[in-house]
Amino acid sequence: MDRSTWIEVDVSALKHNFGLVSAHAGVPVCAVVKANGYGHGLVIAARAFARTAAMLAVTRIEEATALREAGVDARILILAPVTDPRNAMKLDCEISVGSPAQVANVPAGARAHLIVDTGMGRLGLSEEDVVDAARAVGARATLGSVWTHFADAAGHSGPGQLARFESVVRALRTAGISAPVHAANSAATLALPRARFDMVRVGTLLCGQDPPGARAPWTPRDPFAWYARVIAVRTIPAGATVGYGSEWRAKRATRVATLPVGYVDGFLLEPAARTESVKESARVAGRVAARATGVRKSPRAVFFGERRAPVVGRIGMQLVTVDVTSIPDVEEGSIGRVPGRRLLVDPSIERVAVADV
Repeated sequence: MDRSTWIEVDVSALKHNFGLVSAHAGVPVCAVVKANGYGHGLVIAARAFARTAAMLAVTRIEEATALREAGVDARILILAPVTDPRNAMKLDCEISVGSPAQVANVPAGARAHLIVDTGMGRLGLSEEDVVDAARAVGARATLGSVWTHFADAAGHSGPGQLARFESVVRALRTAGISAPVHAANSAATLALPRARFDMVRVGTLLCGQDPPGARAPWTPRDPFAWYARVIAVRTIPAGATVGYGSEWRAKRATRVATLPVGYVDGFLLEPAARTESVKESARVAGRVAARATGVRKSPRAVFFGERRAPVVGRIGMQLVTVDVTSIPDVEEGSIGRVPGRRLLVDPSIERVAVADV
């Protein structure tokens, strides 16, 4: 296929990172592949982990449907409550329930997991309702597990949430309920060892990135590489302009190359090795807005091997031009590596699974 831009996903790197997480956690790992597999491709990520993970997890039933249609037969937990649990049952998927009404709506024969709200504030049963809910589900269905989610596992609220969930676990055990329990996301897997319980739910770490506030004690492999082909090369004279607004002007004769990627594809956004705080995200948003309007020059570049070709002119919607004066072997058809935030790179750009990149 003649691709103009694509993303190569190193499946061996995903599997390598899974092995690191599994060894560190010491308990089974639920591989979270929500949000298009954290940008790596839903099906590609799921297939990478399907044979070694205790189960896969997604947020939406549409994601679960896509996995089943692709032939993925692993256990799948849908983390967000679904409108009609029977649709999940038809897919042989497991549901999460987080309110008394949802508990009452669990069909006979379903496999249901109880969400407990220990401080996230979005979904989940109150702590005092969990034992009764577990009994109600167990009376007519299979209680798959009881779980909670951290708002800031590596921050000030993490230990308090953990203590509240430990209290819930004690109440369950006192009541004779032995269902598995889990709480740890990527950050908690690193920062709160006691939160690992019977399983950890990990996504960010599997992708070779550190979660907010925590750093992995290992060297992961990066599975994500975005590429684009050069579609035009030209030499422009001193004084010539490039891009919208004619803001960039060549100070000398300059050899420039144009590639078919732009801000609509996610190229405007700076890549990050790890996720950021809300404050940092706000700063990034400000920088993005400034560059989109031409107020600030972008430091972005495309890479040909290890050689950096800086962006010249504004980044367009689907085109970008770079300075290749110092890279004389770049020509039409040359392949450049494009930096970008994997979660925000356009999901319609094809993800290609490769064994090693």
